[in-house]
Amino acid sequence: MLFNFWKYNKSKMDFSDLKPIDLDKIELIDFPEDQYFPETFAKKQIVLHHTVSGPDVRGDIETWLKDTRRIATCIIIDGKGVPHQLFSSKYWAGHLGAGNSNLDRHSIGVEIDNWGWLQPANYVTEKMQWKTFYGNIVDVEVQEYPKLFRDYRYYQKYNELQLRTLGELLLYWNQRYNIPLDYNEDMWDVSPKALSGVPGVWTHTSYRPKPDKTDCHPQPDLINLLKTLRNLI
Repeated sequence: MLFNFWKYNKSKMDFSDLKPIDLDKIELIDFPEDQYFPETFAKKQIVLHHTVSGPDVRGDIETWLKDTRRIATCIIIDGKGVPHQLFSSKYWAGHLGAGNSNLDRHSIGVEIDNWGWLQPANYVTEKMQWKTFYGNIVDVEVQEYPKLFRDYRYYQKYNELQLRTLGELLLYWNQRYNIPLDYNEDMWDVSPKALSGVPGVWTHTSYRPKPDKTDCHPQPDLINLLKTLRNLI
């Protein structure tokens, strides 16, 4: 059902000038080694997540530090498009919850700071405000899915700075690990290919059913980015 919706919501963002990320752009975080696994495995998949925590990385990091299960992603992209690295992409931590830690070992997780799904709250000076999962009210740009995505109609949009940084990271990881960047049409729902470890770029929704996970949502700009990258290799 969503494919028809996407046809009429074309992205206006141009990603054709993207190149692999300049590593100097990455902000390094002092993240304790006992919060991830400093073990190396061949990387085959990249998995896109969003945080459901707004534009700043501090809350994400504090949440993970309180969890003894070593749950984290190596990179978080904040609301200004700055990538924050907690540990090297050659290492790993739990980020999928798919019941198969081998998938975590062989994949790279990257988070986009974002409030996720939203509910209408009220109008202020004729402008809609939105209620988050936590019940706080935010004023953000919204992507609407009239036929719903994983049971929700509204999500905060990933902004252009975030998507450009994501594209730069994907190009870099393609060079470093030879992970293919072909667009996977089935990435927006549980995918047997993702679960079997087929190399490529996937989302958290590729591994977990609704209502369990809703990240990432199929924003046309994100789809445009993913379809563009294959031509930039």
